[in-house]
Amino acid sequence: MPPSASKQKRLAEKAAKAASRVNKGSSTGTPGDTASVNGSSLNTPLTSVPGSVNASTDDLTSMAKLAIATDRSASGVLVSDAKGRDIKIDAYTLSFHGRLLFEGAEITLNYGQRYGLMGENGSGKSTFLQSLAERDIEIPEHIDIYLVRGEAEPSDVNAVDYIIASAKDKVARLEKQIEDLSAADDIDELALEALHDELEELDPSTFEASQ
Repeated sequence: MPPSASKQKRLAEKAAKAASRVNKGSSTGTPGDTASVNGSSLNTPLTSVPGSVNASTDDLTSMAKLAIATDRSASGVLVSDAKGRDIKIDAYTLSFHGRLLFEGAEITLNYGQRYGLMGENGSGKSTFLQSLAERDIEIPEHIDIYLVRGEAEPSDVNAVDYIIASAKDKVARLEKQIEDLSAADDIDELALEALHDELEELDPSTFEASQ
């Protein structure tokens, strides 16, 4: 049964008053307000950039990553040698959006080995890799982690040159680490030897890109 004419009138008056309050609230903001309405978008300290009305693409991307990282929760204890090349994590627990994916797991990744992840869609494979790549557990910085989400962007650089450029960057980082360790008052001989071994394995003398 449709509402009576008097009820329709009361509803219309109520809606008009609500709209009036909203308009009044949006026009009486103070200079100290941190949020402002501009059309249909809301600018807050996290989404607005000084000197610009709308957030840049980079800012929005950073916010998206922050939101994902906030929704993901990981804990564990790194029990492997902090100066070694292997990774071992005990009591690893991972949840995403409140859903428990791993609990009390033991993660072991040995240098030089290759591993594959098998599981159903949505079982947490990508979330697990993301957790490792973003070092939710404090994995030593001398261990390089690269997370490839999909196909590489089109480029004029051929595959060999791309790999060599990446290797050269790694050599530069290793040489800088060796230089810093060598200049320290208390030289860590084990760490220094490990860096020299890693540099020797790369063998920079073989870096010749094919034309």
